[in-house]
Amino acid sequence: MKTRIARENGNVETRAGSRGWSAVARWFADGFLTCPFPPVVGVEWSLMVLPDQLTRNPSPDAGGGGGLAPGGGTDMKLAAMLGASSVQIGLETRTKEETLRAMLDAVAQTRPLTSSEALGDILARERAGGTVLLQGDVRIAVPHASTRACKQMLLAVATSASGVPWDEDGRSARLFFLLIGPAEAHALYLRLLTRIARLCQDETLVQSLLKAETPQQVIDLMAAGETTLEDLPPGAEMPSFCVLGAGHGGLAMAGHLALLGCRVNLFNRTWERIEPIHARGGIEVTGEVEGFAALNLATADPAQAVDNVDILMAVLPASAHRDIARIVAPHLKDGQILILNPGRTGGALEVTRVIRQVNPGVRAFVAEAQTLLYAARTTNPGQVHVFGIKNSVPVAALPAYATTDVLAILRRALPQFVPGDNILKTSLDNIGAVFHPAITLLNAGRIEDTHGDFEFYVQGVTPAVARVLEAIDRERVNVASALGIRAHTAREWLYLAYDAAGKTLYDAMRANAGYSGIKAPGTVLQQYITEDVPASLVPLASIGEMFRVPTPTIRAMIDLASAMHGVDYWAEGRTVEKLGIKGMSLRELRFMVVGADPGVADTQKPAAKA
Repeated sequence: MKTRIARENGNVETRAGSRGWSAVARWFADGFLTCPFPPVVGVEWSLMVLPDQLTRNPSPDAGGGGGLAPGGGTDMKLAAMLGASSVQIGLETRTKEETLRAMLDAVAQTRPLTSSEALGDILARERAGGTVLLQGDVRIAVPHASTRACKQMLLAVATSASGVPWDEDGRSARLFFLLIGPAEAHALYLRLLTRIARLCQDETLVQSLLKAETPQQVIDLMAAGETTLEDLPPGAEMPSFCVLGAGHGGLAMAGHLALLGCRVNLFNRTWERIEPIHARGGIEVTGEVEGFAALNLATADPAQAVDNVDILMAVLPASAHRDIARIVAPHLKDGQILILNPGRTGGALEVTRVIRQVNPGVRAFVAEAQTLLYAARTTNPGQVHVFGIKNSVPVAALPAYATTDVLAILRRALPQFVPGDNILKTSLDNIGAVFHPAITLLNAGRIEDTHGDFEFYVQGVTPAVARVLEAIDRERVNVASALGIRAHTAREWLYLAYDAAGKTLYDAMRANAGYSGIKAPGTVLQQYITEDVPASLVPLASIGEMFRVPTPTIRAMIDLASAMHGVDYWAEGRTVEKLGIKGMSLRELRFMVVGADPGVADTQKPAAKA
């Protein structure tokens, strides 16, 4: 591709092959401060692309491969980001700030957005160097910024019949594209800026947008204009993912990552659960982030799912960790990363043992998250509602010294993940062990009577129930202390994860807006017991017994769950024998976790992209 960039006082011609437009987008994103010629604030730009290049297909190695039904893939269309409320016809604002405020307020009607913060970030970007495109005699303003005011890329479009003064000389713009997004979506941010610039080369389209009488006409015109543009592959800066599991959390994670611009494969052990996703080409996401998340692949074939991805995110019940490890282990490659979301208690230990048994020659990396990043619920097949995204979730690798390398790749897409000390810390900071089983068991009658028609974390947690949770929490913290680990209390965790504060655990849970609207499970035969008792409470009690820490409340919950389900969870659970740590001294256990055990330590590094 040959790209010519002209400005009023000179011409610069770039011959950059297929990456020419990526360079243009980077200049936009940098406010023209990194151009190979002197920066000019508020300058007009005219970008011209040779017409015969507009329909070129991406090269086979571009990284945007398919595998889904028609409509699938990882390319994001501008028209698909718009709704009736985010398109404004005939704005009558008189200043740049009024225009930006009106466009942001329109987006905030249907998307989670802190408008005032976004406005400040855009104005700061505009002061550093605004972006104005020129198509004939029409000036097109493209205000944009990276911001913490939203958690996904957001787009608004507006037109003005009389124009709005946009630069210091008072020259007016009549067409406006406002683009904002979080820092972790930087690669997608650049791609979308590129696409806006490409669309604005079509003079007929620009004139038609200015004449449009309804928001839907604008959306339809942009959709038609985009059909002539090649798909833009995912940015090389972003890691590629395989999400293992298509439950509540799996759909939330796959959808969020795809909306951030990552190439995402979705794997489920049974085809029926992902068939609707395959048919549509992706996931419909609502809530904290919103939009249609196009996936690269939805499959029940583990070899296809795992092939050529950087990170595998296992988002499924802990009771399935052993099984999923057996399934993917034959297909793992050196340097790939497998992260348990979450590991519950002892997950990384269990999965590492399975991988060594099945594929002893591979040098993949296993890590575990302390909790699930999302509070989410599936609403219909292929649809998920994200109630909340946590501010920070610790991740630790086995061995511990690999954590830095793992996070260096993971945080390119999800900066909410932060370093955990080691897998003992993430395992013992397992807050699901405190909340899930006890709330379910102590509300068993209400669950069976109403089929879960009440708010689990709000109505299900009375002051009396909260006192039981606090007793379980104290025992968990005591077990951690015996291992030399300073575990966060549940109340501290609520503040760190959700900014929810309170003098008591009951108060803190009531202060957490992210819990509002989450219904109780419809039955007591559910993973809050079938997963969290054997994979969280049993290892806590077993480790406590090994190191002589009393856990009477935890043991009572295990016994009650066993009686309620007619299952011996002591026999099924992750005991110290099954974790392979029975009889270890504290010193031996901690050495193994940090990598002092020659069988664990390895000099291999994860396969990060350049």
